Amino acid sequence: MRCLKCGSFTFKFICKNCKRVLSEFESGYRDIDGFKVYSFYKYDDIRSLIHSKHQMHGHFVFRELAKLSFSKFADTFKFESVVNIIALDDQTSSGYSHTAVLAHSMKSESLKPIYGALRATNKVKYSGKTLEFRKNNPRNFKLLKEISNPIILVDDIITTGSSMKEAKNLLLSCGKLPLFGLVLADARE
Repeated sequence: MRCLKCGSFTFKFICKNCKRVLSEFESGYRDIDGFKVYSFYKYDDIRSLIHSKHQMHGHFVFRELAKLSFSKFADTFKFESVVNIIALDDQTSSGYSHTAVLAHSMKSESLKPIYGALRATNKVKYSGKTLEFRKNNPRNFKLLKEISNPIILVDDIITTGSSMKEAKNLLLSCGKLPLFGLVLADARE
């Protein structure tokens, strides 16, 4: 088998050398109308790995990426109460939900994922679409579960920030407290 990142021979989806490089992520953040969204990687650095979400082996790739980033974040995160982790639209596709894999990797004593809590009623795909298209075709999220703790929103990519902003606004309108967003990659150029 070949490493999905560098192409070298390995028995894993991502070789040891690439795991070492990916474990030294370059975190950043974006401010979306006062809501901070933190990212671990630049999109171009892990594009081929993120695109694996549409294939059968994507679950394993996302689990590895989550261990190298989201799990490390969870190990160092401190808050005065329990915090719920909510994945944006963790609908199962290709046999798994890539955002649920990311949320699950953060599970700890103080971080509790809630699955199937936030669903998009508009199933439009945003991949490669303009900001105008995204504004004209909102996700129309629905909160399906009762949440009483502060919330961290989780997704794989932030492009324009419209999905994160829409999810945050829905939670606020329901009287919930979204703390910030966390994504694997920032697609901003």
